Amino acid sequence: MAIGDFHLHSNASDGVHTPSWVMETAHANGVHTLSLTDHDTTDGYAEAQAAAERLGLRLIPGIELSADLELKALGVKADIHLLGFGIDITRPELQRQLRAYREGRIERVHKTVAILADQGAVISVERVFEIAGEASVGRPHVARALVEAGHVASVQEAFDRWLGNNKVADVQREKLEPKDAIRMVHEAGGVVFAAHPVFITEKYEPVLDELASWGEDAIDGIETYYKHYDAQSVAYHRHIADRLGLATSGGNAYHGLGNPDDRAIGDVPFPDHEVERFVAYLEAKGARTGA
Repeated sequence: MAIGDFHLHSNASDGVHTPSWVMETAHANGVHTLSLTDHDTTDGYAEAQAAAERLGLRLIPGIELSADLELKALGVKADIHLLGFGIDITRPELQRQLRAYREGRIERVHKTVAILADQGAVISVERVFEIAGEASVGRPHVARALVEAGHVASVQEAFDRWLGNNKVADVQREKLEPKDAIRMVHEAGGVVFAAHPVFITEKYEPVLDELASWGEDAIDGIETYYKHYDAQSVAYHRHIADRLGLATSGGNAYHGLGNPDDRAIGDVPFPDHEVERFVAYLEAKGARTGA
């Protein structure tokens, strides 16, 4: 197990477990430093911070944002996930932008449920919102409603049949441009890392080149140590980061959904010295590190 895990989700967005549970489980697994990176919201941070203080953990404020990038010259149209670390979550402009962003998720759920009904998989939109509770609603909540209604046996099956990227009920919502998302995090005092680049597109290295070429609006790093990466994959992403002069992070993308590729919190090939180097990088950039 790694001593740091910097890509975790709670039921404040599309994870299953409470922020407190995430902190307690991380502590039990030997994680010392971590970041809660819920989608489009920091609403789980206060609860997570209280638990982290009680357990003696170092919690770095974080978030995950999605953005659309089109590179016509390369024939690439990609959904980019960006991790923001060390942000000032009290910044009013940040919270205003996040609220607007979450409203797009609500509209998407209504459209998704309508498409599923046309496919013969009828679920109640009200039930989706009940499952989400106060969380930032997303496709995993729809998937859980489909499981509950007996249309599929698992969340993974729901994504494989209907909800996954480019499937029939994969409804696109209005997203930020990558530069706008990166600027939003930078203006909130944070740094931005490209999350799990392997999922961007089949040939994603040119996409990372583009994201790293925008000067003040460029990404700061790459998620290099990801849950299922083997040594060769880690070395490849390390090479890209070194070539572009970017920092490296590591994380699990933990949701607790029980999917086949799930790993326990902290089950990341992220060496201790690299965890320490990541935190030192945040400190050098003036980001908030929970110290």
